[in-house]
Amino acid sequence: MTEPARTLLIIEDDPEIGYLLGAVLGGDDRELHVVATGAEADRIASERAIDLIVLDLILPDVDGRVLITRFRERPETSSAPIVVVSARSGTDIRQDCYALGADVYVEKPFDPDTLAAEVESRLQRSVARTTGALVDHVTALGNRSAARKHFSGLETASSLALIQLDGFLSVTERWGWEVGEAVLKSVTGPLVEAAGDGVFLARLGAGDFLLVAPTGGTPSVVERAERILDRLRDESIRTPDGESFRFTASIGVIEVDTDATLDAALDEARVRLLRAREAGRNQVVWEEADPDETIRRILVAEDDEISATILLHRLQKEGLDVTRCDNGRDVYELALEDTPDLLILDVKMPGMDGFEVLESLRRTPSFSAVPIIMLTSMGSEADVVRGFQLGADDYVLKPFSPVELSARVWRLLRRGRAPAAV
Repeated sequence: MTEPARTLLIIEDDPEIGYLLGAVLGGDDRELHVVATGAEADRIASERAIDLIVLDLILPDVDGRVLITRFRERPETSSAPIVVVSARSGTDIRQDCYALGADVYVEKPFDPDTLAAEVESRLQRSVARTTGALVDHVTALGNRSAARKHFSGLETASSLALIQLDGFLSVTERWGWEVGEAVLKSVTGPLVEAAGDGVFLARLGAGDFLLVAPTGGTPSVVERAERILDRLRDESIRTPDGESFRFTASIGVIEVDTDATLDAALDEARVRLLRAREAGRNQVVWEEADPDETIRRILVAEDDEISATILLHRLQKEGLDVTRCDNGRDVYELALEDTPDLLILDVKMPGMDGFEVLESLRRTPSFSAVPIIMLTSMGSEADVVRGFQLGADDYVLKPFSPVELSARVWRLLRRGRAPAAV
């Protein structure tokens, strides 16, 4: 029986590169759709089944990382391999893409034969459309779509454990995604064994897994989570260069009702997972936070919609309470009304620019110890020096890495302003 043609969606705004990608990846058994914008890509993905996606990160209407998130959250494309082909290089950018759900990251200029081989490999390893929509192609567990379907069918109150392999992205960065996939396959068996019978287990992306079981079962989900930690510590992973290491995990556990949505449940569980991570990793957190352990409040001044979307998505996933203003005057007045734990300021804004907001706030005694990060495309030496002279604690240039910015935010939240800066 003849196999149906595989459908590839290529998102590239440079006509010459788009033509090259079409020539390299085309074939009699493939149906190609080459588009230049995120809006066109959304339209194509809503009209037909997609077997593989190739995308650039720099597009005229959207950051490619936003598209990765959309594709992974859409059931129809949740399991389709995503190959990023971009001129943007660097550890943080690749880690962002892998964390959001990309399968391969290829830097421009690329070798056509290598790219063609990567795409062919992904297509061969992808499962058939009829079953693949609910299966993670790396671990053969359920994927995010399967988790969404499971949640929609809950008939009794359940317990949920969100499991994150500690340091997984560092492994993929050091040894590559092939080693990352080998790690995921190596830990899947121990995870399934430790989780036990009668549970739902899925991989959500990168090194994140989900476990769901009826509340009140024996053993409890907390006991299962503790068993997972013990089992992971016993599993030795060997890298291509002969180095061996053992994984730990940070786990957040919550109770969910039958009317719970997956997104809301994951947000709540991630807050506890982050508390486990902040407390040193390799542990399970299932209790609600102490009333005195208030959620950190972040105030963001950013008038660019794309930057704001990426920034808020990342920080809110980290369990932070984030408020955004698109006007410098508004953020200044809001900050004075209710002092946040940290501010992130763009420089070029209507009302007041970021430097004016920074200077005005530093003159206010209550803001002497509040960390402030400048996030801007203004990267000249004079601008950077001015920012620090006015009292900025950090200066981050656009385009920025959400992973790196998140790390900087948490560093300042834990440390506060340096004594010399106060």
